[in-house]
Amino acid sequence: MVGKGIARTYISHPKARKVRQLERQTRRQERLSVNEEKRHAKALLECTRFIWFREQCLALGRTQAAFSHAEAKALTTLYVSRNDEELAALKNQRNPPVGRIKTIEALKTSELDLFNSSKGIAIPDIMDSDNLEILTTIWDGRANTIGVVPRVALCCADPVDQATLDVLKAKLLPVDEVREKAAPVTPKRALKFQVAKRKESVKKLADAQGVAQRSRKRASEAQQKRLKMERKSALNALRGL
Repeated sequence: MVGKGIARTYISHPKARKVRQLERQTRRQERLSVNEEKRHAKALLECTRFIWFREQCLALGRTQAAFSHAEAKALTTLYVSRNDEELAALKNQRNPPVGRIKTIEALKTSELDLFNSSKGIAIPDIMDSDNLEILTTIWDGRANTIGVVPRVALCCADPVDQATLDVLKAKLLPVDEVREKAAPVTPKRALKFQVAKRKESVKKLADAQGVAQRSRKRASEAQQKRLKMERKSALNALRGL
């Protein structure tokens, strides 16, 4: 019996509707948190990849002269194997750091699988002179502005020309120097683009799925249009047009 002035305590049944609802909300928040971390990690990896290509293009003196397809494929091959020397040095240590070795090997395996797949690995479009100029001159090296850099998916369908590979390799910056140059501009966590919220009318579409599909399509078209205008204006300003 509860005395006067004492709040009554209720114990919810484990299978009560309210308890199940709270469990679903908790699982959803955990799932969203995991997915957000994955997106941030993917965006940061892509940012560091683009920085590597930018610094190597600058080291090669190629800021406007576009690369051929064979050169781009050779440069991507060198990117995938950029940590080979560090990996060999770590394995030769008396007490090799197993965690670091596994991380480097897993990263190389995932990038090599992408490069050898039909989908290809995403790299900056260095095979177009305007896009190369955007990468080397206009982009500031930050993840939240990486959308201004046009990209292309490159796959290794044919063997890489060894002569082209040797010529590029002799002129590339060591990976440690690239990391030093990237440190001041690379954020700790990759930032997502802030997409403007749009008011959607649900009266014209029968279901919520149609509304979401139309919203994504409009947002994608608006983003592509905005990026195209930004690239054009940046190039015109750079060339004094």
